[in-house]
Amino acid sequence: MRHKGPLKQFDEFDAWSFSRSGERICSDEVKFDFPRLAGDEAISASHVDHWEISGRINAKSESVIRFQGRFSAEFSCVVCGSGVQHVIDFDRHLVLVTSESQADVYDEEMLDEQTDVVACPGAINLRDWLEDEILLACPMFPKHDACTDVAGRSWRDSESDEDTDDYQDDTAGGPKQEVQRPFANLSDLLKGSKK
Repeated sequence: MRHKGPLKQFDEFDAWSFSRSGERICSDEVKFDFPRLAGDEAISASHVDHWEISGRINAKSESVIRFQGRFSAEFSCVVCGSGVQHVIDFDRHLVLVTSESQADVYDEEMLDEQTDVVACPGAINLRDWLEDEILLACPMFPKHDACTDVAGRSWRDSESDEDTDDYQDDTAGGPKQEVQRPFANLSDLLKGSKK
């Protein structure tokens, strides 16, 4: 599919006709800027290597739009705060329905983790839709591998510190202390009130 005209044609894009025709668009043919990706405070630098959007009708006669591609970005590590590079592949299949109420009652058990249902009552902005999918593919908590290990160790250490304060191992050697159980005598009290 050749798109030599202005990018305005993608501002009001007919995803339904696109999917019925089995068409495809890719970054080799159309150049999009992604201002929200570039302006995201959590992303210090980004580059979309390639993307492809294709349409089809599935076995259940539903219109499906597929977004796939790869981008690289530098995020701020949530542990140490310095930059961490990620190369991210995304591949999402969106089943089109005409309203939010249709999307709400769609059988989620029929979907896999790469497939979702979206309400598409009319024309959409294709660039914005693609940018949404790119942003959704970004990690929620970007970390260096080393920082992941450090965070895991510190979490386990703090958990074991809490354990030593609140938990007594009855199997351990040494003198045993009586553990206070606030409801231990409740059954005796209840028995006494019934007499």
